[in-house]
Amino acid sequence: MEMRSLYPVCLPTERDEADDRKDHEDWIKKNESCLNMNFGLLAEKIAEFELRLAVLETALENG
Repeated sequence: MEMRSLYPVCLPTERDEADDRKDHEDWIKKNESCLNMNFGLLAEKIAEFELRLAVLETALENG
């Protein structure tokens, strides 16, 4: 079973006054995108496990 690498996420604490607002917002958007990709990959993996479990349960029921 292959497990793909998840995307790194760095959650911001707060923006310093010296930080550029646009750069900070872009950084936030990149992190949100990585979170969405991570959740998508996890949802796919859960669906795969559910399918495998259903196949195993069916096999056990049918002996």
